[in-house]
Amino acid sequence: MRMDLRNIIDRYLDKYLPRQSEEPKIIHKAMRYSVFSGGKRLRPILVIESSRACGGRLKDALPVACAVELVHTYSLIHDDLPSMDNDDYRRGKLSCHKKFGEANAILVGDALLTLAFNIISKRGDPKVAVGAISQLSESIGTKGMVGGQAIDIEFKNRDKNKNILQNINHLKTSKLFETSAKLGGIAAGATKKELNAIGMYGASLGMAFQIVDDIIDGEDYVKLFGMDKARRDSEALLRRAKDALKIFGKKAERLEEIVNEASYRKNR
Repeated sequence: MRMDLRNIIDRYLDKYLPRQSEEPKIIHKAMRYSVFSGGKRLRPILVIESSRACGGRLKDALPVACAVELVHTYSLIHDDLPSMDNDDYRRGKLSCHKKFGEANAILVGDALLTLAFNIISKRGDPKVAVGAISQLSESIGTKGMVGGQAIDIEFKNRDKNKNILQNINHLKTSKLFETSAKLGGIAAGATKKELNAIGMYGASLGMAFQIVDDIIDGEDYVKLFGMDKARRDSEALLRRAKDALKIFGKKAERLEEIVNEASYRKNR
């Protein structure tokens, strides 16, 4: 099912993105190069499966799911820039700025971000569209992803204590996971109780996801706390994510599978 969802998401992304034959061709080609570079589509899948858990329909969740993937791709393009993380490769391919130039990469990120909100704005129910735009914009601004990136840059060559690292992980990674889950609930017309639960699931999964990445790569969390604590903390967060799903019963089975996969990655 996960692969089927990826294929469906890719078809919708293909529909939303401008053709690379349209002017300005260089930007549209670079947008497609970056979006179709082999991503796992985890965040849009979270939107769709969270919507399903809240009783929503696939067709209602797909536009919002695609918008989240465009935002995620924009963030990666900008993260790779020489002034940020300065990465020449992304998923085994040349980074956008290495392939198309730094100025074009900045414009591509801007274009993907604005297209994301354009897609949501055209969604049928204006109330849902406004709620989704509000949720997404808050999570990727200075109170979310941008804020986390700014703090990460500030402490790039400095030691991070526990509070700083957890704040970076919360803002830079966990916020978008939480928002992806909540956007699924919003698309489904979820109750406040359901939104709180699905948000807790996404936030806990996002924090665990970052720790698991650090376990695999031997990075920040492991360096600060050690491998054993990193494993214990990630497992506790994954249990919290599962606990948050209890109110949804069997409708959340696929969300539980995502938790299980994260645990499997940690223990490999």
